[in-house]
Amino acid sequence: MNSSLLEQLHDIEGLDAIHWWPLALGWWVVIGAAMVILLALSVYLIRRLAFKRSWKNDALQKLAHLEDNLSEETAKETLVYLSEYLRRIALRNYSRKECAGLTGEKWLIWLKAKDPKQFDWESEGRLLINAPYAPQNTLFPPLKIKNLIQAARSWVV
Repeated sequence: MNSSLLEQLHDIEGLDAIHWWPLALGWWVVIGAAMVILLALSVYLIRRLAFKRSWKNDALQKLAHLEDNLSEETAKETLVYLSEYLRRIALRNYSRKECAGLTGEKWLIWLKAKDPKQFDWESEGRLLINAPYAPQNTLFPPLKIKNLIQAARSWVV
């Protein structure tokens, strides 16, 4: 009797292991949030890199350099460079036929007509057309030049 009862006994079987798939809802939320964050970060970095390589970044850096180095001694040189940068920016935004041949008053009138911020280039920008021909020791007001640089920035952005 003892042997027959022992033969009827079986080993205890444990529960099946819990599978890691399918994931619980919380994990799906975490994965989704991580994907959205990675996508947003990727788009931001791609746009930032594209801007760093663009002409706009170069122009803004040059204008910032002009503004940082502006003093009474470098005012004439700053005006000459500013005039050159403005022409480059205009050529970048408009056709060569439209703006490349403009000089003097016509250039200032065109700048005023095309300026997105409606800066008064005709009166304020007169320094741009007079500076290259002014005597070497002519003093130009740095505050007016700074205003011109700020107006040039609006052309870039």
